[in-house]
Amino acid sequence: MSIMILHDKMNNNWNSQGLGPLSEAMNPQVTRERNGAYELNFSYPVKGVLFKELLMGRWIVADAGPSQTAKAQRFEIAEITKPKNGVVTVYCEHYRYQFLRSIVKIGPKIENVSAQTALNQLLVQMEPKSDFGFTSDIVTKSSIDFTDPAKFNNAQEVLGGVQGSILDNFGGEYLFDNNQVKLLSNAGVERNVIIAYGKNLTDISQEESIESTYTSVYGWAKLDEEDGQIITLPETFLDSDYVNNYTQRRIQMVDFSQDKPANATDLRNLVTKYIKNNKVGIPKVNIKTSYVDLASSVMDAQLTNLEEIDLCDWVTVLFNELEINTSAQIIKTVWNVALDKFDSLELGEAATNMSKVIEDSQPDLNNITDKIDWLDDAQKEASDILNNPGKGNVVIYPSLADPQEILIMDTKDVNTAKNVWKWNAGGLGFSSTGYKGTYGLAMTNNGAIVADRMTTGTLRALNIIGVSISGSDITGTNIIGGLIKGAQFVQNDNSGSAILGMKYGKLGFFNSESAAIEGNNAFASVYGDSSGGGCLLIHAGATIFRIYGNALSNFGGPLEIFGKITGDKGADLYGTLDMHGYSIINQSDIRLKENITKPTISGITETKRIQMAEFDFKQYYDNQKPEQQRPSGRQFGLIAQSSPFLSEIANEKENHYLSVDLNKQVNLNTLTNQELIEKVEHLESRLIIKQKGNRKAYSRKGKRCRTKH
Repeated sequence: MSIMILHDKMNNNWNSQGLGPLSEAMNPQVTRERNGAYELNFSYPVKGVLFKELLMGRWIVADAGPSQTAKAQRFEIAEITKPKNGVVTVYCEHYRYQFLRSIVKIGPKIENVSAQTALNQLLVQMEPKSDFGFTSDIVTKSSIDFTDPAKFNNAQEVLGGVQGSILDNFGGEYLFDNNQVKLLSNAGVERNVIIAYGKNLTDISQEESIESTYTSVYGWAKLDEEDGQIITLPETFLDSDYVNNYTQRRIQMVDFSQDKPANATDLRNLVTKYIKNNKVGIPKVNIKTSYVDLASSVMDAQLTNLEEIDLCDWVTVLFNELEINTSAQIIKTVWNVALDKFDSLELGEAATNMSKVIEDSQPDLNNITDKIDWLDDAQKEASDILNNPGKGNVVIYPSLADPQEILIMDTKDVNTAKNVWKWNAGGLGFSSTGYKGTYGLAMTNNGAIVADRMTTGTLRALNIIGVSISGSDITGTNIIGGLIKGAQFVQNDNSGSAILGMKYGKLGFFNSESAAIEGNNAFASVYGDSSGGGCLLIHAGATIFRIYGNALSNFGGPLEIFGKITGDKGADLYGTLDMHGYSIINQSDIRLKENITKPTISGITETKRIQMAEFDFKQYYDNQKPEQQRPSGRQFGLIAQSSPFLSEIANEKENHYLSVDLNKQVNLNTLTNQELIEKVEHLESRLIIKQKGNRKAYSRKGKRCRTKH
């Protein structure tokens, strides 16, 4: 189990303990993408030992993966959220994000040079230079132009993410090891791991990819003649080697006009080459999976190799039903720093640019309290992009004779273009991953609008459905001073409705909306009563339950359960739960459940992760009251951080510590026992078979001996 180390803003000995270990950090994860993001985030309690030392600009050293180049990486604290339930979330950026804050001076345009020379020139042009070092093994010659100051906004854009960058001109994969930057032709290696897709590993997006896979190609070309003659193949289309693996033929139309074939023979050669180079008939791999799912989809003998895989490595994906196997690269990893394991992996084909990193570095438009002019900035950004679009290519597709789409692309060829605007009968959309890629911005003919980032002045909507809504103010006809006037909750049931209202410190259930708003005639209510010595009253009809909490009482005594919960005045709710011989039950009837499936987790795997320990509870750590201290004797139990499957953060306002779901732990023990029983029975059956074989062999040997005598 690794521990993150907090360091100061400067003058650090990175091999030291710095300002101290962040041992109370919860769910620390490092997310890495091929030629993309490299970030750390975790949660931390406000009562943690080093909470006050968590400051913007300070550094954290943490492992980002299993390989040596991912060990002890440095991350700068970029954002700390406001406390929620006693916990803050900390977002950090890798050391190499300093490129985003480094300018590039005007310099020369160097041509026909290696990638190493281009990187060396970047080091000369960038300010500040920091302590970065560059290396590359790419021998392909290309160029880099520093003559136009508007070409690159920062050193990050020189590395990749924009047209004319080093990554754009030379290709390759970046490997970042703190201040050491390597541009390699292959940053990963081939791993002896076969993933049986369709066996234990399934993914909806992958299913869609399989359904859209072509088996054959219909090639055509328009000759550069006045009559616009179009040539095609006599056999109409060519099949890939995998056409018989599919239930029906799926034909792709491809325009080869730019290749200028002279006749059908030339065109046939182009189509054949296209089928081979584009792996027509082989599904494009794009699988997002948890590490546990991936482990369950490989052979036992490959588990050791699986533990060694890392970002940019290659594995083999086997499509059982199609009898096809192909290579897939690990393009994204989420590494759990505390558990030294991957939480999730993504396999597939990734774009060779770093535009996501540059996009994420733009000002955060969600924080409107820090940047109230975000709308003006968004309008200026849009105006600048549209007024300075760069070179584009407008194509009528597939031809002027048969116009089906208007395309605006960064190249003239749909097979090579990356940035594509498409307008057809289906709608209008933009893709940064090619003509057949994902259209993240679109308006479609079914009335839907899809966008990752929208900026508006006024948004009118009947319903807003989302994860979270942030704002500087909430106003409305029923909202005064940030409070909701006449708040009410209506629950319809078989007998009518129950209205929940709140007013003047009294919370109650009412039989009408008017009664709820006025706060009178509650048939059940909860409120405070100072006349009773400072107690909380729970009023239900003619019955009043009192919970006392004044200076003379501390809820003392045991909590007793005899079919009901009782607590005497002065009862101690921190005491032992005595069931007096009774049981704790929980409803488990199948009639109460739906969406019932087999467990997707491995009981043995989750149980092995649990860290058992002997320990002492800290006294007077989070509470100074003597009667509310945890047991002082030597304890035996598990550590919540070692088993995210069982742990959760308590919801109480002041209790931000990880708790363990004991009900889930009992069920996990049962699942583990079932898996162990299955293994034991399997071994027993093998042992019985082996014993029978030995007895038969012994019998035959004895018979031969008797015959000999």
